[in-house]
Amino acid sequence: MSFMNKRLILVSALAIVAVLVAAGFIFLYKPPATEIRIGYLPAASYGLIWVAYEGGFFEDEGLNVTLIEYDSVGDLVNAFSEDKIDGAPITSVAIAVFIKNIDAVVVAGNSLDGTALVAKNTSGIRSIQDLDGKKVGTVRYVPGDFIFTKVIEEENINATFSPYLSPADALIALENDTVNAAFLWEPYSSWALYRGLDIVQWDMEVYPVDYPCCLQVFQSSFASKNPDAVTKFIKALMKAEAFTYSEPGNALPMIKQYLPGMSWEVIYDSVIRIDPRINQARNPLSCYFNESELQSFYQLLRPSLLSENDYNLLISRLDSTYYDDALSELRKEGFNLPPIYK
Repeated sequence: MSFMNKRLILVSALAIVAVLVAAGFIFLYKPPATEIRIGYLPAASYGLIWVAYEGGFFEDEGLNVTLIEYDSVGDLVNAFSEDKIDGAPITSVAIAVFIKNIDAVVVAGNSLDGTALVAKNTSGIRSIQDLDGKKVGTVRYVPGDFIFTKVIEEENINATFSPYLSPADALIALENDTVNAAFLWEPYSSWALYRGLDIVQWDMEVYPVDYPCCLQVFQSSFASKNPDAVTKFIKALMKAEAFTYSEPGNALPMIKQYLPGMSWEVIYDSVIRIDPRINQARNPLSCYFNESELQSFYQLLRPSLLSENDYNLLISRLDSTYYDDALSELRKEGFNLPPIYK
């Protein structure tokens, strides 16, 4: 074999090796993880965020999520408006109240229902009708409180409301007889049971339709610049939802570490255990998002909380595109979605 032929063979071999190395590099290369700052409150309804984070579901989707805790709904909304966070689960009523002040897009659900009317066993309060002439503790911007107060208005029940910043404050007021009853959201309603109080009625018993407790919201600018990241974020939440209800023993510790003051039993009763009284979890963790159903829910807030202009603005901020894409991708991957999505 001539020197020229040997040289050609060597050059060809080196070229093949170079192509294979390059192909391997492309195969192994992973784009940098998208950075996302997510705000949350220390409430059971935020459990999906914690399970997705602790379970590695965000990481699996190529996301680097930073979680930031806030003390109240107002603080969370302020952080959102000041661009300190890119997104957060926010109560559906708080979104309605603050929609004029934040440039937000609502992309998915986060949790459903989850509020109870609570009273002392000795109060004589056995139904919402018994609140006539009574003083009731409420928490601002909580959907369940709004559901109950809406029913009270429709049935002409004469109750006096005392608003509190947190359900813990409302619970203390009830125990101290400052109020006769209180609307508590999870896990505080379940906690009230362990403290010897009585669950008079669940929200599902006065408004027998699932409604959004919290909705997943992103900055409009972030969503428009990072549509794939928003879709992947929702996918991670859906995977966390399936994991929570298929492996509750593993999901429960992930939630518990963000609620150090709550017992294992209370957290389990709050978001995982199926309560036979209402045939579902008391505060189901779910990304379920249906624009038409959500519009019907927001109709209830008109005109007492939402003007016609605010309602139209709010509806314009509902965008199921990312949610639909997340569902489509998970179905293509053969992922076993929870029944609510089927």
